[in-house]
Amino acid sequence: MPNDSKNGGERELLERLIRDDRDAWQQAVTTYSGLLLGIAKRTFAIYGWTPVAQGAEDVVAAVWSNVLANDRRIVRQCLRQGHLLPMLYTLTRNRAIDAMRVRKIETVPLDDQSTAAPAPDDSAFQELPLPELRKALETLTPRERTLVRLFYMQRKKYREIAALTGIAQN
Repeated sequence: MPNDSKNGGERELLERLIRDDRDAWQQAVTTYSGLLLGIAKRTFAIYGWTPVAQGAEDVVAAVWSNVLANDRRIVRQCLRQGHLLPMLYTLTRNRAIDAMRVRKIETVPLDDQSTAAPAPDDSAFQELPLPELRKALETLTPRERTLVRLFYMQRKKYREIAALTGIAQN
């Protein structure tokens, strides 16, 4: 690890965190929480996911909880490796992904076999005013109808459809 003042300051902070110095914890939370919040929000955006109101804040809280866990094992590891920020970045990204998994939206099967999963409800299409449009929709395969339903009827974004169906966004 280079001996510049930045890394020396980070090393000192890590040593103080291990000793459970209250001021060091306050400094770490104050210094890094805004950045972690941005990382969580960016991770959500990359995956096309809109979190609940406190989703990103919950992720940051989980990161700090992980940092404290197991007698500050993560802090000790950072001290050995010499870097705190890369660990915080990775941990924040992973906790954001975990948050998305916990609140995972229901996926839509796209196989053409009707025995694999029940077909989505077509009641929304029955409300369409144009008989020609309903007739046109009936000519589509179940997969195509599902995609049309997700995009036009449920107003899903391409990213959301890709996440739901496993089909590449492009």
